[in-house]
Parts: sequence; C-alpha cells; structure tokens
Amino acid sequence: MQPVSLQPRFPADHRFGVLDAWRGVCALLVTIVHIPVLHALQGTQVFMNMQMFVDFFFVLSGFVMSHAYGRSLDGPVKLEGFLIRRFGRIYPLHLAILLGFVALELVKLGVLTLAKMQVDGDPFTGPRSYATLASNLFLMQSFNLHGMTTWNGPAWSISVEFYAYMVFAAAVLFAGMRTALFTALATVALAGLVAFSPNYIFATHDYGFLRCLYGFFVGCVVYQAVMRRGSGRLAGTAAELGSVALLIGFMLLTGQNATSYLAPLVFAVVVYVFAFERGIVSKLLATGPAQALGLWSYSIYMVHMLIFTVEKMVLGLVAKKAILGFAIVQVPTGRLWTFDNLALDTALFTLQIVLTLAISKLTYDWIEDPWRRRFATIARRREQALRAPAEAPSSSDCPAGIVTSLRVARGPGLR
Repeated sequence: MQPVSLQPRFPADHRFGVLDAWRGVCALLVTIVHIPVLHALQGTQVFMNMQMFVDFFFVLSGFVMSHAYGRSLDGPVKLEGFLIRRFGRIYPLHLAILLGFVALELVKLGVLTLAKMQVDGDPFTGPRSYATLASNLFLMQSFNLHGMTTWNGPAWSISVEFYAYMVFAAAVLFAGMRTALFTALATVALAGLVAFSPNYIFATHDYGFLRCLYGFFVGCVVYQAVMRRGSGRLAGTAAELGSVALLIGFMLLTGQNATSYLAPLVFAVVVYVFAFERGIVSKLLATGPAQALGLWSYSIYMVHMLIFTVEKMVLGLVAKKAILGFAIVQVPTGRLWTFDNLALDTALFTLQIVLTLAISKLTYDWIEDPWRRRFATIARRREQALRAPAEAPSSSDCPAGIVTSLRVARGPGLR
C-alpha cells in the first residue's frame, strides 16, 4: 500500500521563520538555566523545568526534517546527500567548541606544570578526560558510556539528534511519509523512557536517544497534520495566545515526575499553531531581533557553556581577591557566582546573555554558516556524480565528450 498523499500546503523551499524564532527563544531560555549566577529562582523546580525546552528542539527538528526531506528522500543518492548536509549542519561547530574546551584543559595543564597552581580542577580528568574526548569526537557521548555529561554538556542533544536523522531517513526510505509509522516510533521511544529513564523526560547522557526519538517523531506527526487540507482553520491570534498559555501553565505545574513526559506533546501544539503564522504573536516573532535569535539559535545553544567555563576560570582568581565582594558559593545545583548585591548580580547575569549573543553571532558568521554551505556543496556534487551515470545518454548515441559534459552538467540544484 502506498502512503497517503498529502496536499502540499507549503512548497518544499518554504521557510518557517516564526518557528525559527521559537527555536531562538528556547535556546536562550536553556542558556538562562545554565547561567551560574546566584538568584532567587536558582534550584526551584519551575526554573529547572526550562531544561525541557531541549524537547522543543527535537519536536521542531522532526517537523523541519519532514518538510525539507520527506518528499525527496527516495533512494541512496538522496540519502547520502541528506547525511552529508546534516553532518555539515551540526558537526563543524560542535568540533570547534570541543576544541575550545580542549584548549582550556591545555591551559590548566600548563598552569599546573609551570606555576604549580590548580585552576578549576585537574586537567583532563572527570567529564573532560581523554576517554570522554573520544566519544565526543564520534558523537557517541550520550549512549550511556560515561555516567555523566561530558565536555560541552549541551552537546549531548546534538549527538543523539544526528542518529535520529538516520532513523528518520531509514523510516522514510522504507515506508514513505507515514503518520502511523511516525506515531509508532514516537510511542516506542516514549515506552523506552518510561521503562528505563530514572529521571523521567530529563534523560541526557544515558537515555537521551530515546528522549530525542520521542520528540523528533512527534514533530514528524505534527508536520503531517499541518500539511493536511484544512488543518489550519483554527490557527490565529486566539490559538497562538492559547498555546502560549498552555506552555506557560505546563512549565509552572510540571516537574521531575511522570507529567514531564507530556512536554513534547505540549511543544507539538505550539509548533502546529505557529506553523501557520496567522496571529499577533507570529508578527512579533517575525521581527528582526526575533529572527536574528532564530538564526543564531544553534550557536547560542552550543557556545554558552564554553563562555561560562572561561569566565569561571578567571573569576575563580577574582573570588580569592574578594574584589567588590565577589564570591563563588556552593549550592545544591553547583557553584554559583554572586556579589551579594542584587544590582551587581543582575548586571552580571545580563552580561552573560549579552556575551552569549555577541559570540554566537561570530560563530554563526565564521563557523556555522560557512561550513554548512561547504557541506551542502559537497552533497550537491556527490548527488551529481552519483546520478550522472544513470542519466547520461548511452555512448552509442553520442560522442564520449558529450557524455562527459552531460554528466557534469546534470544534477539537482543546491537547496
């Protein structure tokens, strides 16, 4: 039986700009959770719940992959191009940040060797050991190998998402864009989380792959719903405000319990409603600043822990001098910075956001976007090379030189 053909509500090159802005908002909220400045919300369940915005990334990723590739993944040629593009989208920045952390460990090693002074612990130990470095290089750090998040902590989600791309490609190649199959895959992943995760939806280094698959294929189902004729009748300002209210209410009421498993479903409602971009909130998210936030979202997510780690090494020395009363205090959630002054702590907190945004723009411009384009070019050339033999005329029909030129000229354009 052939998969159900959906009315293409949006063309294949359509960009869901408002959903991109949502991605930026969520990346910034995850960053805020990780800012190591002492404040009244630190350690509260509501504040910690914002970690679940990672699940928004998974849902949106499934939605976007379905839109960008669901109708074009039809054979080995497209599969190779898909994997090259996805690798080029996530790995260069991941590698750059990982090397940044390695550089910090080398600095620590140099200071320890030359000055006999320890800076932020022993170098190349614990979560930043040589063994954990190898798994990070191969995007394997989140398959329960080390019992903890390692190196660039947020990158746990990048590693599992890359392998989710493979599962998605295999599913589409095997059966096409089938809502029933996507639903089944999401259900199996959820069942695995319920059975194995000790922290409900908050799995990371251990069962993060199941968490990712659950959210990813929920996103694929949402895309199918959006593409069905008449699905957007109720989308508009009321629906947008209602979905935002649902999201806020969920974040206020859930916690590290079974209700957290509903997170991808709540995010699915938000993605569905905002895919149509018909309300007043969408107008706000279509403005320049929100769009810039979306553009830099991956960089924001990936660079912020490196920024905070560099600062922690420097501020550790400042704390010893007690400059302006600055201190590093130990709390249940970790070591946090404080001046014991609300105004100064607020300024320090704000500075972390500003620094993250500024550096994220640089990493987007210098690393993320250029390398994405390079890998897209590689994928296009590979597709051309693989398709050319099948498309070129027989050598008995035209001179060899013409066959060669046709092989070079044909092939899909860069998307």
